[in-house]
This record gives sequence, structure tokens and C-alpha cells, in this order.
Amino acid sequence: MKIAPGPRRATARATLTIGLILLAMQFLAIVFAPWIAPYSPVDANPINALQEPSLKHLFGTDVSGMDIFSRVVFATRINLLISVTAVAIAFAIGVPIGLAIGYYKGWISSLAMRIFDFVQSFPVFVLGMVLVSVMGQEIWNVAIVLAVLFTPVFARLIRAEVLSLRDRPFIAAARCSGATDQTIMFKHILPNALTPAIVQISISIGMAILLTAGLSFVGAGVRMPTPEWGLMVSNGAQHMILGIWWVALFPGLAIVFSVLTFALLGDAAKQIFDPQNRSIS
Repeated sequence: MKIAPGPRRATARATLTIGLILLAMQFLAIVFAPWIAPYSPVDANPINALQEPSLKHLFGTDVSGMDIFSRVVFATRINLLISVTAVAIAFAIGVPIGLAIGYYKGWISSLAMRIFDFVQSFPVFVLGMVLVSVMGQEIWNVAIVLAVLFTPVFARLIRAEVLSLRDRPFIAAARCSGATDQTIMFKHILPNALTPAIVQISISIGMAILLTAGLSFVGAGVRMPTPEWGLMVSNGAQHMILGIWWVALFPGLAIVFSVLTFALLGDAAKQIFDPQNRSIS
């Protein structure tokens, strides 16, 4: 007899639904940005500088006269492109590394862990600033830097799961049946070790969005006139003391909106994959 889903399961479904709706809204902004945005995101018009929100400019204009609403919409492409690409690269590199160093014990595994310790010993934001400064302030360079920062996270998660699985009875049975190390690793261990890494994807994307915006805010990310939320907040922050609030407010809200989306998805995934919340038959 199957137990009816409890309050935690219902909460997870509601959280997942809200997260997916917010994600769909951002996806629509990415795909249909040229049709949603009424103006070009990079065309400056000093005559229209610092206009308040109105029917003509929904979010107002910035100091260069660029339409903030159009820039916020197009910035969704930039911020999510950087964040999703960075996390995808980190996942693709970190998972195999974590699988290998968790299954094969030895000096290579120890060396890899010490390298991860070294990378993670630096403050993430400071290390990101240094790497971007060295590599150059380009979109793909920012994505690569974030991938370097997140790779140890995925590698450690997978390694911890592999260490807990490699000596289980079903793995011993696979060895006795003549299965090779590659078969054991990719067929028996990896599918059972992926859950924490999958949950971490949404969390890492949210963190990547914040780091991307933070790097641009301090001048170490993408450069003008590229529409990017953190860069827009930086350009508008200096005017807030003069009562010009809209230049920084709307891109700031976009950051909150996007990070909240992936936080909800990550929380829902964590609850759904939690064995305690699964239905028992």
C-alpha cells in the first residue's frame, strides 16, 4: 500500500511549481528579448538621460539615456548564459574527477584534494576578481573563471558519495561477477552518486549569478555597454543619493528574481530526492 504524500512532499511540489514558473518567465525573456524590449539595449541617447519610469520608458533611463527595461531584459541572456555555462562546465569536469579520485585511492587522489583545498582556501570573490583580471573582462572568460571556482564543489560531492558506495555489497557482487572498474564506476556507482550533484546544480547557478553580478559591480566583470545586471546596479548606485533610484533598483530586483528562482528549484530538488520524502510502497 502506498503512503499518501505528506506535507513535505506537497511543499516540495508547490516550491517546484513556483520555481518552474519563474524559470519559464526568464526563458521567455531570453528567447523573445528582441520582441519584448522596446529599444536597443546598447544605443545611448544623452537627451533622454535619467528619465523617470513612464509609459515611454517603463523602468526609466540611465545616465547614458539607454532604456533600463530593455537592458534588464537583454541582461537575462548574459547573466544566465554565463552562469549556466559555468556550472555546466564545472559539472562536466568535476563529476568525472570526483568519481575517479573517490574510486581510486592513492597519491593522485591526495594531490587532487590538495589542489581543491588550495583553490577553495581563497575567498571566492577575490579569486574570481584576480582570475578575470588576468584573463580579461570578456563574457566567456567570466564563465571559465566561475567554472574553475565551482569544479571542486562538484568533485568533492561526487567523491564523498563514491567513498560511501565503493565498499557496499552490491559493488562487491559486481566485482565477483567479473565487471571491470569502468563498468562498476559508470554503471553501478555513478548513477547512485549523482543526486547531491544534481541538487547542487541549481544552488550553484544562483551563486554564479551573484558572483557574475558582483564581479561586474566592482568593475572586474563584463564591460559597458554590455547589458548586465551587476554592471547596471554599479552605474546606478552612485545616483541613488540624489534620489535617482530606478537606475539601480530594477536590475537589482532582476538579480533577486533570478537567484530566487534557482534557490526554489534547488530546495525543491533537495526535498524530492530526499529518501525520507519518497513514497513507500
